[in-house]
This record gives sequence, structure tokens and C-alpha cells, in this order.
Amino acid sequence: MSLRLYVKKRFGSKRGLLSLAISEGKHRLGFYERYKKIETQKVKRLVFICSGNICRSPLGEAVAKSLGISAESFGLDTRGGDPADSRVILYASNRKLDLSAHRTRRISEYSPLEGDLLIGMEPMHLKRLNELFGNQIQMTLMGLWLTRPVVYLHDPFNTNPDFFNSCSSLVESASRQLAERVKMVIQ
Repeated sequence: MSLRLYVKKRFGSKRGLLSLAISEGKHRLGFYERYKKIETQKVKRLVFICSGNICRSPLGEAVAKSLGISAESFGLDTRGGDPADSRVILYASNRKLDLSAHRTRRISEYSPLEGDLLIGMEPMHLKRLNELFGNQIQMTLMGLWLTRPVVYLHDPFNTNPDFFNSCSSLVESASRQLAERVKMVIQ
């Protein structure tokens, strides 16, 4: 396998690889420690955030809801009203999750509630959320909830099927881990 193909399959793109490397370097230096320290006893709703609200965040929302957790999803860079990506609809359907009715929502439509936990897919999302909401709402990174934590989950929208499914699998797994942890506290 060529290096170019390996990078596309494993990281989505050269930009994905570079962003992951930079984010992981910062992670090792402790930049994201505060996003691991969630007061789960205060969490009442999971709010998944990504760029377009068509792939990662709607999948996270669907997984959480399937486990009985209150959840929403929004996009930082979406026009709103669009369906989920057909590939994530298929991925979800194969896991008995239904995203067929999903329509994108802009972050401007988000109304913070007490007990919300904002969940970004990559550090840039948290930077923007901090600009919008400051420290008034708990925030975390999706990948921090994986068995092998990562801080950057590259946007799979313009990637190949291998990376798209790999990223979706990570989002699904992290969503389950986080939802299960919150569920234990709620019950």
C-alpha cells in the first residue's frame, strides 16, 4: 500500500494526519486535561457538536438516545435543515439506529440548559464553543471517552469509505462510553 493511500485510509487526509499529530502533541503536554474532568453527576443532557451536523454529531446523538440519555446535536458551520449524510444514515441503520429524520441545526439554535455537556469532535470545536459560551457549560472532547483516548476526530465528510466507517465507529464507541457513564449517575 502506498503512503498516500495509507494516510487517506487511516487519517482521512494529510490535513487529518497533521491536525491529529498537533492535537495529540498538545494532549501529551496537558492542554486538554480540563476536558477529561467532567462532573457527571451534573450532566442531564449530552449535546454533540461538529462542523456540519451531518456525520459525527447526529450519530453521537442517536447512540445516546438509544441508551435512554437526553441528547441533541448541532453544527458550527451548517446552514441548517439538511439531512444527515447518506453514509452515516446507512452506518446507523446497520446498528439499528434511525437517522432518516435528522435535519441539521446551527449552533445559533442551541439554547443552553442546566446540566448540558457540550461534546466537540476536535479541539477547534471547543475553541469556538468557549468563545460562544465561556465557562458556563461543561465541555469535553468526544475522543477522550475512547478506550484509547484521542483528542481529534477528523471530519469524515470528504474522505474515503474506509476512513468514514472508521471515524463513525470511533464516534459510536465514544458515545456509548460517555452515555453509559452518565446513565450510571442518572439512575
